[in-house]
Amino acid sequence: MKKMLFTGCIAIAAFSLFFASCKKDEKPTLSKEIQNIVPDSTLNKIIALGMPINKGTKPALLTNIYIAAPFILKASTVPNDYTIGSKFADYRVKLYDQDNDKLTIKLDYAAGAETGKGIGGFISGNGNDFSLFVKVHTFNSGDSAEVLQIISGTITSKGIKDFHFANFMLDDYGDPHGRWMGNEQGRVIYDSDGVSTIISSLKSKDWEETPVNAISPGAAKK
Repeated sequence: MKKMLFTGCIAIAAFSLFFASCKKDEKPTLSKEIQNIVPDSTLNKIIALGMPINKGTKPALLTNIYIAAPFILKASTVPNDYTIGSKFADYRVKLYDQDNDKLTIKLDYAAGAETGKGIGGFISGNGNDFSLFVKVHTFNSGDSAEVLQIISGTITSKGIKDFHFANFMLDDYGDPHGRWMGNEQGRVIYDSDGVSTIISSLKSKDWEETPVNAISPGAAKK
């Protein structure tokens, strides 16, 4: 009887260790809501362009206003696009109403002639490393479009380190004035100085740019 109890205890202990090991080895994932916005096939194409993606369900608090500058083109699927290394308009983004229970977040942005407002945003990450995935209504000189914006980086006391941005066109609404890159086209752009600092406002005149530097992230190649 003692032998049976001893054997049973060993079996239970082994099962517990196996279960704990499985939990420890679990890989970070993306929520179902993010997977609905970005299917694996699309996400893999974005990653192939050099866009980092931070998975997980315990992101840090991101609410603030940031500026990514100099904002440099890293990769593109737009035919005959601007050359890699081209400077784009400084990207100013406001992140707010973050809910880490629902893993949701809201986004507003301004970049050159473009402004935009998120219509559904979700967040992933563990610790200070994060990614957010947002469908955005974007506007340029009276024309509008719907894009997918992804932002990845590491939050610090000074702002966002290694800020990377993916911008992919979902619906250009017919693009009557030729303002937008085509549907299913996109770009990956990054902050080349490594830190996207905290600023006070999306509309601050301190961050206005001259037209020569104002290539907007969703704009058609001129």
